[in-house]
Amino acid sequence: MSHFVHNTLSGLKKLLNNNNRMKTISHEGEVGIVSCSFNTPIQTTEIEMFERENNIKLPEDYKAFLTLHNGARIYELIAEDDINIGGGLHLFSLDEVKEAQELELMEGLGIPIGHLLGDCYLIIDTEKLKVGDPNYLNILEFTELASPNLNFEIFLDRYIISQGVVFWDWPIYTAENYYETR
Repeated sequence: MSHFVHNTLSGLKKLLNNNNRMKTISHEGEVGIVSCSFNTPIQTTEIEMFERENNIKLPEDYKAFLTLHNGARIYELIAEDDINIGGGLHLFSLDEVKEAQELELMEGLGIPIGHLLGDCYLIIDTEKLKVGDPNYLNILEFTELASPNLNFEIFLDRYIISQGVVFWDWPIYTAENYYETR
């Protein structure tokens, strides 16, 4: 299987200005400014050591990301006074993954690989990996675990295409209930 993580990130970087910022359009025409930052790559030997320590084989698409960038922050919001107010997607470095694994909240859920929108975690479901389920990515929102039926690279691609909007909730909104949820 070929991985398109590199293409997705390269496309995003082409849209960024010299300050690694860009304008985005969100719900109902709201325009904002976001920033993106990318960590340096990690060596495959470090990934292999992590896999041995955790007795798990990480998904190939996620490893492809780590060898490009050992962590990133994508679509962090910039306020009008030029202050970074957070939000967006924080993909952890492997060191941050190790720290997040220690959180009591993560016990038995898998491998936390990112923090999303201030209150969600992206988690690799190790049980799904063991049985070969390609839809191994879960989202933990507060205490509710949900599966968007995606792997890492499809999630990342859709997150970037949707400019940081919660695309995995779109199917539940219809013309009958959309206006009631605002």
